[in-house]
Amino acid sequence: MKGPGRGRRAALPPEGWEREAVLDPTGLVVRAVGEKGEDLGTWDFSDALGPEGLRLELVELLARHGRARWTSEATYGTASKVLRKLLRDAAAAEPPITSVDQINVFWWKSWSQDVTSRRFFGSVLQASSRLPAETRSFMAVPRRRPAAEKKEEAPKRAHSKADLKTVRDAAAATVRSARLRIEKNVALMERWRDGALAEGSPDWAWGQMLDHISRTGDVPRYGGKNRVLANETRRLMGDEGVASVLARLFPTVQEIGAGSVLLIVHEGWNLSVLRKMKVPSFPNADGDSASPAVHRLATDKARRGKRRRHNSNNLVDAGEGSSGWAMKQILDLTRQARLTLEKLGRPSPMLLLARRGRGGLENLGSLRDGSALELAIVDWARGQRASGVRLPPRISAQPLRHSAQVHHGRARNNTPATQDKDYLLKDETVREDSRDVVEAGLVKAVEHARERVEMRLVAQATGDTEYDAEQVAKAAGVDRETAMSIVKGRLKTPVASCADYENSDFGPAGKPCGVSFLLCFACRNAVATARDLPRIVYLHRVIEGLRSTLTAAAWAADWQGHHDRVSDFLNNYTSSEDGRAELLSTLAQADRDLIDRMLDRRLDP
Repeated sequence: MKGPGRGRRAALPPEGWEREAVLDPTGLVVRAVGEKGEDLGTWDFSDALGPEGLRLELVELLARHGRARWTSEATYGTASKVLRKLLRDAAAAEPPITSVDQINVFWWKSWSQDVTSRRFFGSVLQASSRLPAETRSFMAVPRRRPAAEKKEEAPKRAHSKADLKTVRDAAAATVRSARLRIEKNVALMERWRDGALAEGSPDWAWGQMLDHISRTGDVPRYGGKNRVLANETRRLMGDEGVASVLARLFPTVQEIGAGSVLLIVHEGWNLSVLRKMKVPSFPNADGDSASPAVHRLATDKARRGKRRRHNSNNLVDAGEGSSGWAMKQILDLTRQARLTLEKLGRPSPMLLLARRGRGGLENLGSLRDGSALELAIVDWARGQRASGVRLPPRISAQPLRHSAQVHHGRARNNTPATQDKDYLLKDETVREDSRDVVEAGLVKAVEHARERVEMRLVAQATGDTEYDAEQVAKAAGVDRETAMSIVKGRLKTPVASCADYENSDFGPAGKPCGVSFLLCFACRNAVATARDLPRIVYLHRVIEGLRSTLTAAAWAADWQGHHDRVSDFLNNYTSSEDGRAELLSTLAQADRDLIDRMLDRRLDP
């Protein structure tokens, strides 16, 4: 069917196509899929307790409800645990509950109590036409805990910037050491494959062993149930354990814990995002380079809801200490694990792959299950302390994420409202310092903005001709080639153009600029032409709209300076509000979308 406006007729599925079944023929195994067909796990209830009729009925309800509403493997996991508990307790009830129509208000109330996950399962049961009307009505009414019973949430305290840097440096050192170890062994293996090693030498024997591991995911063993190590394997390994040998090609769980810490400190991601994180897409954001300086990464945060759960982040590799550099280290660290899984017919797009256990293909994969990634971080921190590294207390995902969000000073992978409510306003240090921030910000903001507006406007340049390039070259003091690139749009940023991306006012010379595009207004390399003014007017209006949604502290800390610089720029180069409205009327929707994406941080380096 063809919709309104331009477009192409939708392609119909082939004749005889049917949507893949969620339930297997037994009706007790759920194969969950997401909204885009992604695998959300297989949940087998064939061994669950309880009458078979009730099991079949409840599993069908779970499958139907989940397919319509759930978008994450974690939600299915929680619901599956609750269902098993419900079946077990229903079978133990007096008299036993054997069908949904026997779940009355009294039993449901005593069973669900104040356990959130159990009350949540009521929405699954309400889909059954056999649920008694009284029970359905009771489930439909929200059960809120009285205010007197609610525990007051204790304020949080972020790690200091120095402590956070200590953690980041320790994690980076672990990842770097592991990457170098694996690269060294991969190089030895490649030399063996090329026939560059003397047969019978120790290096030749290790090269052969590494080749076997890369193809099988395990050391050579004899066949049979017990998987006994081959004699040649024992002789070569000596006192070295199987885990240590496998770590020559694959990262350990603790090393992936360190990689997770590195990403949390740089980007403020939480564990639900990291568990599902996939290898960055290629070509990357820097499409002109074979060795990309920018990794474009898709993120999936289910708790944001279907409309806002998917996002993308650009991680700039500006050298050691940058988020893009950290991503490249982790990609290099896990490359061999991905190659091995691909050879074994189990290709994985996941970023965080590790070798768990003593060996065997089943122990090579991602840390998506339960608390595996959280435990990996804790184990890494414990190992660091045992080796003499002085780390601050509270090294786990949540405190590190909180600290990263607080010190980044603006919303990262969440909304500004969430940043204020759940991070800044709950942090003891921020609350103590907020009064000083507000006072200092309000007094100095205007003066600071006027002193720091450096972006130049070449109003005479209205197109992309030789004349326009000549005007830009004269007014901005750039060479003719750079001026032509500016008017042709080859150096365009969301707000203007950049005459020298590798020598920013806000970073080391020779390194790609890695700051927000909003700071273009304070940079001497930024050059605007008449064609940029409509976007700048729109940017100013959007920032104006943010003021009423933010606290005074958040506005002063994150937006006041940007707002004043943009305001001062427009006051200098536009004559009236009517003139700005006229400029805004010429703005294309694509340019509006570009500014919106910039403010949503989807274009951040």
